[in-house]
Amino acid sequence: MTSPMSGRSPYALVTDDDIIIRMFAREALEQVGWEVEEAENGREACLAFEKRTPDVVLLDVMMPEMDGFATCATLRRLPGGEHTPILIMTGLDDFESITKAYDAGATDFIVKPLNAMLLTHRIRYMVRANQVLQELRASQASLTQARDAAIEGTRLKSEFLATMSHEIRTPMNGVLGMTDWLLETDLTPEQLECAQTIRSSGDALMVIINDILDFSKIESGKLSLELLDFDVPKFLDRVMALFAERAQRKGLILSSRIADEVPPALCGDPTRLQQVLSNLLANAIKFSERGTVAVHIDLDQRLPEQRLEFPATRYNESTGSHAHVTHVRFSVVDNGIGIAPGAFNTLFQPFVQADGSTTRKYGGTGLGLAICKQLVELMGGHIGAESELGVGSVFRFTVPLQLPEPDMEEKRQAA
Repeated sequence: MTSPMSGRSPYALVTDDDIIIRMFAREALEQVGWEVEEAENGREACLAFEKRTPDVVLLDVMMPEMDGFATCATLRRLPGGEHTPILIMTGLDDFESITKAYDAGATDFIVKPLNAMLLTHRIRYMVRANQVLQELRASQASLTQARDAAIEGTRLKSEFLATMSHEIRTPMNGVLGMTDWLLETDLTPEQLECAQTIRSSGDALMVIINDILDFSKIESGKLSLELLDFDVPKFLDRVMALFAERAQRKGLILSSRIADEVPPALCGDPTRLQQVLSNLLANAIKFSERGTVAVHIDLDQRLPEQRLEFPATRYNESTGSHAHVTHVRFSVVDNGIGIAPGAFNTLFQPFVQADGSTTRKYGGTGLGLAICKQLVELMGGHIGAESELGVGSVFRFTVPLQLPEPDMEEKRQAA
């Protein structure tokens, strides 16, 4: 028999003040390939342990000077003693003694008189179990190290993306500013076309840069939400106005509808809501060549226990309570190219598009929907999609929004 840890013969330290017990244990272990060293008491056992760490310790309870419980506790404090299997040999077959043995750090116990076959089987099991435990600890330490390295890699990647995006955005602002100034001067038709191409290409590049910045901020946890009162119809009109010309150029009908039950004023982060809605609208228009692109706003009719809660609510000092939360659903419906059923698993993953061919035809980084998902979840909501290939898609996201303070509603009605 060889040690499972090193390939050498396994080594046992037998500690008992009774020479007969020591000889019996030695004979039983040596017959199955163990190397054995004996100690007459706890003090000798500790000295022998310090010189050479055994694969297992057999330890009697009733010994002079230093009993088995004290010896066991001392061995556990020695270098290498934390994980060494310790088998307590006791003639005290009672619950209190067994409990005391485990409390002192014993791995297991065996009752005297000893049985050779039972003793060797018990030790073999203890050593094997200890080996598995050590392998698990080593594996856990390796996984922890790998996890820490991955977290650090993600942090460095996010920092790099943010830094590079900032560095690129600074000169791009200069390019766009000079292009705007150039467009206001007298240009030949050919020069005007070139300047407009520079402007549109610069705008497209800025969208990509801003996506990368937002993605890195969200990943690093540096993006925070605001709680602001906003007018829902005005909010929707503002978003739709951004895409009116783009939809008109493609011959698409752009429409919107707000359900009657939706409160006209709400409180949340309108900037991030606009970002999500704009991203979904941009995709709907990009992937549609005909028909209608519509935005619907209504209330989530699910049961309260099925909803997610808003991460932060405004406290009203005058009433001594938190603001009421209502769950609002935004839907973007299009008659575009649709999404294949197999693509839904990767739909909201970063740097992935539903079909590689769409990247070549339509462009984009594949970050848009990933950012939408992260922002919606940051607001305490959820996002999903339904689609039929060649027919169209519906993207919906639901977020919990607060009802505004009474003075906001009064101001809105006065306006």
